Amino acid sequence: MTVIVVGAGVIGASVAEALARRGVAVTVLDMRAPGRGASQASAGLLTPFIEGRVNPALLDLCRRGLPLWDEFIARIREISGADVEYARSGTLEIALSDDEAARLAELRTSLVELGIESQWIEGRDIARFEPAVSPSAAAGLLIAHQGFVAAMPLVKALMQAARLQGAQLESPVEVVRVAPRGDRVDVHADGRQMNADVVVVAAGTWSGRVRITDVPAIPVFPMRGQLLQLKWASGPLPKRPVWGTRIYTVPWQPDTLLVGATLEDVGFDERTSVAGVHDLLAGVGELLPAAWQASLADVRVGLRPATGDLLPLIGPLRASPRVIVATGHYRNGVLLAPLTADIVARQIVDGESDPVMAITAPDRFGTGTSGTLGTSGTLGTRGRAPTERP
Repeated sequence: MTVIVVGAGVIGASVAEALARRGVAVTVLDMRAPGRGASQASAGLLTPFIEGRVNPALLDLCRRGLPLWDEFIARIREISGADVEYARSGTLEIALSDDEAARLAELRTSLVELGIESQWIEGRDIARFEPAVSPSAAAGLLIAHQGFVAAMPLVKALMQAARLQGAQLESPVEVVRVAPRGDRVDVHADGRQMNADVVVVAAGTWSGRVRITDVPAIPVFPMRGQLLQLKWASGPLPKRPVWGTRIYTVPWQPDTLLVGATLEDVGFDERTSVAGVHDLLAGVGELLPAAWQASLADVRVGLRPATGDLLPLIGPLRASPRVIVATGHYRNGVLLAPLTADIVARQIVDGESDPVMAITAPDRFGTGTSGTLGTSGTLGTRGRAPTERP
């Protein structure tokens, strides 16, 4: 069996590795170098009980994805030989006011109802857990088992693991059209034509620009995120991801702190902005005062692929079942990468349709042609992500 994967971000690379490990002949095509889309601006958070709270279906999906990570990262490290930074040290969410503390208490109640381990910390006790946190903090909530992974090193390790298992990578290659015909699928890119048994469209925000014969554009739209990289200079670096209502932070040893991330509906604009950097710096300075002594080492920008309901698009197209979509993960691409890869690989290799595709069907927004799964279509108006806390 031959498969072409369009996109070499964290989702495309994970899919390619999962297929290559199962003996599939895989070719990955990307218009840039691997991970140079949204993945380069990802803080690599593995936080289902923070990110998933906006949508019960998303929470269920993220909860299913988190337990896969220990085995997933161990395998990728072993095959690739790369020591990708990864930690499940928990996350600390901070309330800086009484109103924020009340909302944090509501989250704690919901976690108790779900049977999720967490620990409430009074403001006066926070310094024992994270000395870097502002002494004016009103309360904190430590959520066990959540964590982070270094996103860009992960993508590189995934592609290395995929290549070592037989996958091929071609970049830069821009795919302009995918044309199913019978039991094959043609891929038109850079003035040439390739073909495969199956094509997986995992091009993130740019998935909607891949034209698929007789199928409307894949319904994803970009949400810009800016991420700061600070070089820590004074006091202890946080031991785990620390969240506030304005920003989140992720420590990279020995002296680097990631600060993210903005939510900006600006189309395909990948520029950094003074306003975005200012807001992130103000937020981290309020949460972790020693950040004002740090130096600004880098600013990264990525365009997250969002959908109208903030759920990813995973599964075959009804009108063209040999074209499988794996995109639209918005802020959860890293967290859901192992699960998405497993779902797609089982669909292709074993013909096994995961039950979750009932809610992640890529054609769920429209009323297109009939076939084997969902309906091909686009949002009637462009979906817009709701304003949300990080």
